[in-house]
Amino acid sequence: MSSTEPLAQSSFLYFTGQGSDKVYQVHLRPKDEGWVVDYGNGRRGGTLATGTKTSSPVGYEAALKIYQKVVKEKTGKGYTTDASGALYTASEFAGRRSGELPQLPTLIAETQLVRYLDDPGWGLQEKADGENRMLLIEEGAVRGTNRRGLFVDIPQAWVATAALPAGRAVIAGEHVGDGFLAFDLLEAGGEDMRAQAFVERFRRLEAFATALPWMAVLPLETEASAKHRRAAELRAAHGEGFVLKALAAPFAAGRSAASLKFKFQQSATCEVLRVNAQRSVAVGLRDEAGVLVDLGNVTVPPNEALPAPGTLVEVRYLYRYAGGSFEQPVYRGQRPDMAAEDALLSQVTRIKDRSAVAEEERDDGSEAA
Repeated sequence: MSSTEPLAQSSFLYFTGQGSDKVYQVHLRPKDEGWVVDYGNGRRGGTLATGTKTSSPVGYEAALKIYQKVVKEKTGKGYTTDASGALYTASEFAGRRSGELPQLPTLIAETQLVRYLDDPGWGLQEKADGENRMLLIEEGAVRGTNRRGLFVDIPQAWVATAALPAGRAVIAGEHVGDGFLAFDLLEAGGEDMRAQAFVERFRRLEAFATALPWMAVLPLETEASAKHRRAAELRAAHGEGFVLKALAAPFAAGRSAASLKFKFQQSATCEVLRVNAQRSVAVGLRDEAGVLVDLGNVTVPPNEALPAPGTLVEVRYLYRYAGGSFEQPVYRGQRPDMAAEDALLSQVTRIKDRSAVAEEERDDGSEAA
């Protein structure tokens, strides 16, 4: 007989240093007739990747040993206790298909911007630096999905809201840190609004979100002067970028010509080709023929787990040399929300010729005469 009283436990750990600020959560909690050990990890203020250390419920003492071992391993690696993290759900639906797919904006070049900023038929919203998330609210429950339409764990605070709106609701937005930044409303009170104009759905969203304290709405600018001003503010603040929306367009899932994105900084979802000896990985993208093209190496920070070959990761870069590698690549973490078919070379739009770069450096006086 167990001499330990079964109690749910949670540890919130963080690691700072060497340019990193990581959060790791581990939770010992009951499930069905046993106990499980679940975890979440990622950058502080970012979206946590979640998982479990127990593939199925086990006895309390066995689960407690697993829980204590995880905490000991993390503290031994320099993590210290911290109670500021948000508890994530452990949904039994995680990984299942939801039937809901998001609308994905199409990337455009800077030369195309003026047309849309001046056009009264288009609005502008900030592009938040988070994970695409759709929320389904029905029968007193909140469930989240990723861009692939699969259910995922979400912060416990979203589920524990005292009074959820009546009727089924579907909201599109970005999961950033512990909060949800909404930008579209597809259903509310059981009413399907997908066929309505985006600007009408957005007005309904503003009223809908007031009842949910963890939800904020990304503002929409529709006047030309306001769009230009907001675009300049986001650039000056080193934001992720912005999204341009056709105000009269209905909602349609998948890649959209009615939703366009412009990013200030270049990044790409890449496939890991191999792990190198000095805490770096080689990354690549598939060309039109499906052949993997090597884009060079990127260093993995010491507090990040080395991703295995075949893993999808996000890499931020200055530009790509024509026919060559990324220049100044920065590792941004794994992308479990993406699929292999997303790791395409067509993502890379900022390409420079080596001779042109050398000429720029000489013009800037960065090389000796």
